[in-house]
Amino acid sequence: MTFDSLTFALFLAIVFPIYATLQSWPARKNVLLVASCVFYGSWNPFFLLLLAFTTVFDWWAAQRIHAAANLRTRRLWFWAAITASLTLLGYFKYAQFFANTALEWFALVGVTYQPIDLGIVLPLGISFYTFESISYIVDVYKKRIEPTKSLRDYGLFMTFFPHLVAGPIMRFGDFNAQTVTPRVVTADATALGAYMLVGGLFLKIVGADHVFAPISDIVFAADYKAGFVAAWAGAFSFSMQVYCDFAGYSLAALGIAKMFGFHLPPNFESPFASVGIAELWTRWHISLSNWLRDYVFNPLGHYRKGRVRGYINVMITFAACGFWHGAAWHFIAWGALHGAFLVGERLLKESIGGWKIWAVQPVRWLLALLTFALFSLAVVFFRASTLTLAWERVTAMLGVEIKDAATLAWNADCKVFVIGLVVGLTVQAWLKSRKGWEWLPAIAWPWRVALLSLMSLAIVLSPGKTNAFIYFQF
Repeated sequence: MTFDSLTFALFLAIVFPIYATLQSWPARKNVLLVASCVFYGSWNPFFLLLLAFTTVFDWWAAQRIHAAANLRTRRLWFWAAITASLTLLGYFKYAQFFANTALEWFALVGVTYQPIDLGIVLPLGISFYTFESISYIVDVYKKRIEPTKSLRDYGLFMTFFPHLVAGPIMRFGDFNAQTVTPRVVTADATALGAYMLVGGLFLKIVGADHVFAPISDIVFAADYKAGFVAAWAGAFSFSMQVYCDFAGYSLAALGIAKMFGFHLPPNFESPFASVGIAELWTRWHISLSNWLRDYVFNPLGHYRKGRVRGYINVMITFAACGFWHGAAWHFIAWGALHGAFLVGERLLKESIGGWKIWAVQPVRWLLALLTFALFSLAVVFFRASTLTLAWERVTAMLGVEIKDAATLAWNADCKVFVIGLVVGLTVQAWLKSRKGWEWLPAIAWPWRVALLSLMSLAIVLSPGKTNAFIYFQF
């Protein structure tokens, strides 16, 4: 049951009126909890059982941490909860990776070893809700928040269906503050939420699947020999594809939550208008970058122990970021490359001192394009199925001549991609100075209706099947 399915439309058409008409806030929370369990269980009932175990165990462990009479007991329950969450994530997401890596290492020394195909199915959203459960346990342990005594409220935090399978990654303190007082369903919030939902589906179905995916699918095919232009076109197209795909999902999630009276943190704020990779990571997958900052980078020591140690901490954090995205070396390489970009950017800014060339507007535009190019260079490792394929595309992008390289035909798909790229980057530059979708209500209602109608029509008329949301695999 995905946001772009008719099944979800029916689900929302049933759940929302029931929720909106109930007067009792506890009853409305019960409706949301049951609906969220139905939503997640529709994928696989076993996934729901696994999520239920994580939810109940962490809720119980947090109570024990809070009630512990001494530090030793607090630490015992803290590590029990963290270990349980990481063990489940490690088994379902990384067990096969480590088995295959062991096979490769044994082969280097001539040892024949065939690991068992574990046949593990990755539970949907486990990477996201594991980070949420860890943040809850850490915050309780650090006494930043008090644990909730309500299993229902904690269960709603963990299962709330708009953000369950692909974020945004929530903090319990932020979400729980919204469950203390009844949420108010208003016509304005419902209308804005509906606009955001349609806008998110437009980004996903029209932008990701039909404007940008055709080119990236061609260029990143294993048997395709990409030259310089084709490799860059493929990288640019996938950068825009993954943005439209994930930002579209996130926007839809925020819109659905707003309809129910909840506020979720924005995950994307015009990242491709950023000047520098450091700024980009304050605008790209914001909830993840904030989580990594607070629960990985800062505990490692930030820059408090010197510049060199700080650079190492950056590299560790972004290697972990890559590994979180996928159990493969090319994801780790993608994360490490972003870490290297951040370290290099910081060194450059330190070396030129007060000469702030990035403060001049024309230079900022050029630096924003350079930032997008660097992001696109790195995203090759994210998109390619293997390190070997990624390296082939990167070498082509760096100007190495590729024998018998193919060229992209200047056909309809290519023309649509170029137009989409120019329009997409221009719109992000325009939206950078505006906060979220709060500008929309200021537009005269006929224009709002026209915009909604055009997006809806484009969604309905989009040909062929849509692809699964990219971040569902994480």
